[in-house]
Amino acid sequence: MRELHCPICGASFVRVSYQEGMLERLLGRVNIFPFRCQLCTNRFRAYYAGARYNTQAFDRRQYARLPASIEVQVLDSHQSMTNRITDISMDGCTLQTTGFSKGAFVELLLKPTVEDDAIYIETAMVCSVHPTSTGIRFLEVPPDHYRRLGQVVLGLLVGQGLDPMLNL
Repeated sequence: MRELHCPICGASFVRVSYQEGMLERLLGRVNIFPFRCQLCTNRFRAYYAGARYNTQAFDRRQYARLPASIEVQVLDSHQSMTNRITDISMDGCTLQTTGFSKGAFVELLLKPTVEDDAIYIETAMVCSVHPTSTGIRFLEVPPDHYRRLGQVVLGLLVGQGLDPMLNL
């Protein structure tokens, strides 16, 4: 069977997405599944006989979180602090910090490497708070910064030698 590629960007880093609506559930019976590109975020359907539909009950995210160690400056109306990202995707990250309340909005400045310019996340929301970490979802990212975030994620995908067909 051939490897799936995103029809928009050509990347082979795609992940089975959850089925939305009756049409996608019916298409799943004939091995047509929804997929999400992990780089350009495009959602598409494709025939894939080898896929087993997985509701991803253990992980509802549409994007695979990749282990990382990225310095980040967190800005909100009350404080500004430097911290560390422990995992990241095109849609969000986990911060090694506490002290934020669920639903709070923050700005982020990611510093993947010393020589790279910071990646600016204009608006992010705290989605989960744990004893030693905070889950963040990216809501607004300027286009040029979004492209650079994609390059960081691609570097992590390739550098960690992950299977391009994530979670099939």
